[in-house]
Amino acid sequence: MAKKLKGKEWYKLLAPDIFGKKLLGETPVGDPEYLKNRVVSASLITLMNDPSKYYFKFNFKVTDVKEKSALTEFWGFECLRDYISRMVRHGVLRIDNVADISTNDGTKLRVKTLTLTSKKAKKEVELALRKFIKEKLEEKISKMSLENFIQGVLDDSIKRSIISEGSKIYPIYNFEMR
Repeated sequence: MAKKLKGKEWYKLLAPDIFGKKLLGETPVGDPEYLKNRVVSASLITLMNDPSKYYFKFNFKVTDVKEKSALTEFWGFECLRDYISRMVRHGVLRIDNVADISTNDGTKLRVKTLTLTSKKAKKEVELALRKFIKEKLEEKISKMSLENFIQGVLDDSIKRSIISEGSKIYPIYNFEMR
């Protein structure tokens, strides 16, 4: 049986400024204070009308409620598991990496990456790639603001630079921030 909506009002959930305050959805709430700190997910297709990035899911946390609208802030993103499973094939080397990095505006991020090489490689090559990726990400992201980081994820500029420079160590088949 559905929950009763009696005494509840509908509030619009709005994305942050970087996404143009797009409507993420609506939710019924009895007391607006219950809406704060709620985490909402949206696919990138919904946010940017870009079907090529179907595999990204962004999370937003409600920070403020004004009138009948709930304002959100960026809370993280992830790659869909199906997309990652399709990328990883037999005969390729998968390198997972996790780095805690601060942006220049003080935001702390945990950046998880997935790197795939075109063939299996020796352990020394894997360690060299892992070290290179961690150093390169720290170098790039520490000079960016949070909005610039999100923009770099959306336009693949960070991804392209890692692939082009990392391929000098060993050919990289694909790279994703997950």
